[in-house]
Amino acid sequence: MNSSFLIIAGLGLFVLSAAFVRIFCGYAIKRGLLAIPNARSSHQEVTPQGGGIVFVSLWFLCLLLGYAFGWYSLQELLLFLPSTFLVSMIGFWDDHKELTARKRLVVQILAAIFCVLILGDVSSLHLSNYSVLTLGWAGLIVAVLGLVWSTNLFNFMDGLDGLASIEALFVFGIGGFLFWNAAAPEVALLLWTMVLAVAGFLVWNWPRARVFMGDVGSYCLGFLVALFSLVGDRWYNIPMTMWIILYSVFWFDATVTLIRRFKQGQNLAMAHREHAHQRLHRAGYSHAQVLFGVIVLNCILSGIALWALNTDSFKWGFAITMLILSAVYWKIEKLKPMNSAVCS
Repeated sequence: MNSSFLIIAGLGLFVLSAAFVRIFCGYAIKRGLLAIPNARSSHQEVTPQGGGIVFVSLWFLCLLLGYAFGWYSLQELLLFLPSTFLVSMIGFWDDHKELTARKRLVVQILAAIFCVLILGDVSSLHLSNYSVLTLGWAGLIVAVLGLVWSTNLFNFMDGLDGLASIEALFVFGIGGFLFWNAAAPEVALLLWTMVLAVAGFLVWNWPRARVFMGDVGSYCLGFLVALFSLVGDRWYNIPMTMWIILYSVFWFDATVTLIRRFKQGQNLAMAHREHAHQRLHRAGYSHAQVLFGVIVLNCILSGIALWALNTDSFKWGFAITMLILSAVYWKIEKLKPMNSAVCS
């Protein structure tokens, strides 16, 4: 692959993404594809949503072009394209006309099962370069649940301007380096392609956001994070712990909040503003201030992940990550406690 061509193509992808998102905003306004502020939203103005269709479509196009150029095998195409496309489109449909949670979940489960079958043996997971967790037949269930949970938690966490976009830049950006380091440059390019496409979207999603990615974008990104982590583990011996650390800002907040809401007897399907980042915003911090804090936190976690990779200190890396996130979550809890009933 010619480096000059890739640089020019990458810049072109970024520009195309930014340009098409601007065009999409006009489409969204005409079709009434708008996010209307309500008591459980964190924005104050009517805003076009569903803009994630731009970076999702560009990524699919790049994948198909890569297959046409012989960079990806038929197995890789079948792994990344059909299921991710299905999950993304059910999200885009949901952006236009809200679907029931059951319908969305059924589609996500079917897509996840298809991916796991294409991927092959998932009976074990690499926790480090020398440690393997053997799951046996339960590995299939864990893999499917992981794909479905990642898809939805990314959607849950898409609550403030630029937040989901920034998380994607860090996870896919460092994730691409992991594949490059594992002698899989073509797979690394798939992740970096998404980074460039999302960066073009972020031009319009940065606070104050003029467009939201919608379910189509968040579903696609969440599904791919889990899928790339499984691919890295099964095909390239990239420890799963790396992805757990890189993705921890999102999965930690989403998981802890879900568990706490379940224990409080709240309706888990109901929209809310009880995630840590939302409570921080409700405490008086602006979208930009919260976003800057997440950027700093992700820089720290990325450094921990790379340190763990270079020193094979995955247990310590995970422990330090949990300590940091627990301290941040506790600080936010002291500042703005989680409500025990209806969101305020």
